[in-house]
Amino acid sequence: MIRFVYGHELADMPQIADEMFQKRRELFRDRFGWRLNVNELGQERDEYDDLNPLYIIVTDEDGRHVASTRIMPTAGRTMIGEHFSDLTGGAAVSSPKIWEITRFFVSADCDRRSISAQLMYAGCNFACMNGITAYVGVIEARMAPAFTVAGARPEIIGRGASAESEIYACRWETNDSLLSRLAIRAGKAAPVEARAAAAQLIAA
Repeated sequence: MIRFVYGHELADMPQIADEMFQKRRELFRDRFGWRLNVNELGQERDEYDDLNPLYIIVTDEDGRHVASTRIMPTAGRTMIGEHFSDLTGGAAVSSPKIWEITRFFVSADCDRRSISAQLMYAGCNFACMNGITAYVGVIEARMAPAFTVAGARPEIIGRGASAESEIYACRWETNDSLLSRLAIRAGKAAPVEARAAAAQLIAA
């Protein structure tokens, strides 16, 4: 199941929220070695989680978290603007039609290609419905092939290095062509039908 959940709604699903933040810690800090803060509950949360972002969360048949990502409009505060502006040559990325995607996570205990495509499909679906023309985000170079395999090859708009690895600033144009490709990879319904279903879910 794919859920669209705003930050203030996470209190209504404490188990899923805890699993999401725990899994973020396991991947980004424990495995990738990112220098991130972890709270007393073992959760990786940052200042942007306090800005009421929208989370896209995939759960399995038992209702457990298997994948998630965080999106928010670049018209407000963003990681790429406040921490990675050097990757874009100092050029500001700020538009209600461009959103930032961060903390993209897919569990190793699932069909990662299919679940990654489902997560990207949901994000593209949401964008197409809401007049969002592109996503931007910063990823590690080693993550780029995962997006390509799932059907959403990133456009690299900047390159640099962190203390841990090579990193890319990326852009993904969101349109019906991408939605159709992701629908095939994700095994979803035709784009128009799926977009109508998603509209009902977001409205709810």
